Amino acid sequence: MFKPSAKRQSHPPEADTPGQKLPGRVRVRALASQLAGRALTDPRVQDVTGNLRGRGEDLRGQVRNRAEERLEHLIEQRRQERGQPLSPEVDAALAARRHAREQRAAQQQLRAQALSHATTPEERRVLTRVADASPLTGGQPPVPRYTALLDALAPGGHAEREMAVHRAIWSLAERRVLAVSAHGDVTFGPLLTDLPPAPYELGEESNGGV
Repeated sequence: MFKPSAKRQSHPPEADTPGQKLPGRVRVRALASQLAGRALTDPRVQDVTGNLRGRGEDLRGQVRNRAEERLEHLIEQRRQERGQPLSPEVDAALAARRHAREQRAAQQQLRAQALSHATTPEERRVLTRVADASPLTGGQPPVPRYTALLDALAPGGHAEREMAVHRAIWSLAERRVLAVSAHGDVTFGPLLTDLPPAPYELGEESNGGV
């Protein structure tokens, strides 16, 4: 009759070799990592992330503007109490703060105006990417390229998503909301910048010019 030993011997886990199945926990972690990567590139997730980021930036801007207005009010109140004019340095600093605040307000207004031209989710995604990279709307360069927009908004070469992004860019360019340069740079068009349209045909892009 078989009798188990009183004390089981423990053996160190063997290292995985090529072709060997991964342990359960490792497989779960790998699958979770893969799903997370796919989620981050999903346009719908990007939309939610972009909206949250935009709201956060708006809130921070509002808080900063209120703080600066309050500071200016306190400085002006102190000047009136003393009955003395402000020094040229303080005047210059206040003027610079007001200019920066007005510039931010104009950038936010132009961004909202740009996004209002979107008629489809894909157009809004494209406009958001362009706005994020345009100094006119408070964004940071570099300017997105046509192919970069396709890679970002239609990851993995998904044919249906890629065609939807193509249509969005073409439609926005035809309505002069966007402009596509001969080198494939996508920027805001004359409808938003009041600049004359560039002599460029969208057919060049669709024929693989970029």
